[in-house]
Amino acid sequence: MKRVLLFVGVVFLFVSVIGQNTAEIRRVLEITDSLYSLGKVDSALIVCRQAAPLVRQEKNPGAIVSFYTSQGVYLRSSGMLPDAVKSYDTALEYVGRLDTTSEDDRQSAVVLYNNLSTLHMDMKSLDKSEEYALLAVSLADKCTDKTFRAQIYTVASSVFIIRKLYGQAKEYLAKAIELSHEEGQFDKELGALTYYMLVLQKTDSSQSEINRYAGKADSILPRVNSVMALINYYQILFVIRQDNKDYQAAIATADKLLSLDGITSYPFLLYDIYNNLHLAYKSVHDYEHAYAALSQAQQLNDSLFQKEKAKQLEELSVKYESKEKELEIQKLNEEKRWARQRLYVALGGSGVILVISGLFFAYFVQRQRLRAERQKREMETQRHEFEQLQRVTEQKLTRNYLDKLEYEHARLAKELHDGVCNDLFSMEVSVDSQQGVQTRDWIANLRKIRENIRLVSHELLPPVFQEATINEIISDYLESLSTQECPISFKTLPEDVEWAVLPDTMSLNIYRIIQEAVSNALKHACATRISVVMEWKLPNLEIRIVDNGKGSATHKPGIGIQTMKERVAALKGTFTIDSTMSGTTIIVLIPVF
Repeated sequence: MKRVLLFVGVVFLFVSVIGQNTAEIRRVLEITDSLYSLGKVDSALIVCRQAAPLVRQEKNPGAIVSFYTSQGVYLRSSGMLPDAVKSYDTALEYVGRLDTTSEDDRQSAVVLYNNLSTLHMDMKSLDKSEEYALLAVSLADKCTDKTFRAQIYTVASSVFIIRKLYGQAKEYLAKAIELSHEEGQFDKELGALTYYMLVLQKTDSSQSEINRYAGKADSILPRVNSVMALINYYQILFVIRQDNKDYQAAIATADKLLSLDGITSYPFLLYDIYNNLHLAYKSVHDYEHAYAALSQAQQLNDSLFQKEKAKQLEELSVKYESKEKELEIQKLNEEKRWARQRLYVALGGSGVILVISGLFFAYFVQRQRLRAERQKREMETQRHEFEQLQRVTEQKLTRNYLDKLEYEHARLAKELHDGVCNDLFSMEVSVDSQQGVQTRDWIANLRKIRENIRLVSHELLPPVFQEATINEIISDYLESLSTQECPISFKTLPEDVEWAVLPDTMSLNIYRIIQEAVSNALKHACATRISVVMEWKLPNLEIRIVDNGKGSATHKPGIGIQTMKERVAALKGTFTIDSTMSGTTIIVLIPVF
């Protein structure tokens, strides 16, 4: 880089010593064009900045317009669009001073307008882009260089296509086709024919007319040297064939496009081709080739980022690794200004071609993305439906389990009360008929056993909520269990709640949950204090059971805790337990409304 700057300084010093005149500015532009063509945009801008004092002293408006137009191109290529606008604006200030009878001055103005049209296209200022495109073609009509005019007409027509000015696009593309053919510029003629076919497609022209121009294009293909022109032609023709549902012709066009030399250098284009080629194969029921094309598109999509990154590194390496290429600048300095102006036109045209190609690519990528998103939403909907069905099934199974559990409780209570208790009573009567101290002890034990079994049978039976509300039943139950050794407190918050609104099924499950929690605290945790609180926290009901017994540090969770969790799940609530050596806290949250 230091050698490049040193060379640039020497060149500028050489230019400054010769004298300040138009020839010197022309030579500076030749140097900057050479640097730009080698990809040394930064070096070209350095030369422009050093030449600025020389340009400010120049009196020839044509040279000034050419200088600031060139500088605008370099700035736009570097992504400095605001600075490029300033440079072009400076050039515009001198356009009014140009000699319109001079071919050189006319072409300088046309090149400026053409680049301004491209710049505003990049900046999405489509009205301005159209305005400068019209100025370019109207002034180009007065130029005598047919090749130059054909280039300008083609570039401006691409702007007209984007602006949907199809009549003007056809007019100037027809001129470009005629001029290019007369001059033997077959690459440019193919480009003009390609855009003309695109205009015919967009204006719903007959298929026979499109085929007629496609035939003209095919007739000059053997004399076309530009690979980019061939790629652009086959790509547009492929889109036209596919839009017209001529899938066999579209497939044949895609095969020609894929067989071009150098096509592998455009991975984004390859992805677009294969991604749409599989749809053409699918439409003709050739599913084997459709699958192969889609697989190829997927592989390109996966590797595209890595290839793009490698390409950028390669471009940087080529740009900075070889210092010997600087010697080529001296040979390129002898090129004529005509070549420079044609280069600007070509660059402008390439920019517009890339914009159009980018629009087509973005359209097809967006279409594929929308299709993938739609499939993803359908899969997500199916997954939600399955999860909902799974939850409903689990809840149904839980409810069936609890119903069977209550049924079994009732059956056991009846068996204990009607069977075992009556048998024990019979034994008690039989033993009572005998006399003796030992007999009285037997009778006492039998009565105690019979009373304990009777209490168990009553606990197994579900409470009757028609005669009392859930808070009254729980309060009565806890009061019967409370002793001096282990007092049990019960509180409902707020105090004026209407507990009768709770469904019987919910009330029964709440009763069983509190019954199991208090029973565990008394039997297993050896608690000496138990607190039960039922509090409305709309739209939920919160139940808190707290004891000071020994928690899970000495007792593992058993069937009782699992049953409580299942009952809470059946009520679509949440169950949390915090058990330590100093006590256990159970919190149940049940949605009521």
